[in-house]
Amino acid sequence: MKKPKYIEKLYALIFLCLGCSFLIIGLLCFVGVVTPDVHSKVQDPIVMGTVFSLLGVTFGGIQAVLNRIASAKEKLEKQLLASGTPINGTVEKVYLQKYTNYGKKSPYRICYTYTEQDKIYHHKSFLLWEKPDFDEGDFIMVYANDSGKSTIQL
Repeated sequence: MKKPKYIEKLYALIFLCLGCSFLIIGLLCFVGVVTPDVHSKVQDPIVMGTVFSLLGVTFGGIQAVLNRIASAKEKLEKQLLASGTPINGTVEKVYLQKYTNYGKKSPYRICYTYTEQDKIYHHKSFLLWEKPDFDEGDFIMVYANDSGKSTIQL
């Protein structure tokens, strides 16, 4: 599977797995495989199945919203690369985002800054799964639009 370029894609994958799991547990409650414990406040397996199924559908909805956000970011990035104004930016830092993992690997991010129309912008790159060959203070090509949105091309 392709590594996600945006954190929203990673979260969408997590919510997809959660949603499917809750839906399966809900279906197992309806069938009677999963039953409430004697100490449970909910004693009806149908109610329990409904709750689990609703949670699964909710997580699925969140996953759909996150996928839409990631698609919008992808579209914006393509638009910026095609018609954005190329500006020389400066790398502020390159860091490993160590608490974000995908297949036992953590992504890198580039923090960069650029100036347009006497205004200084600070942004982060998308998720980079290989260590970029940039150091603090290096110049980087930034593609920006008039509303302050930007991206980099490696």
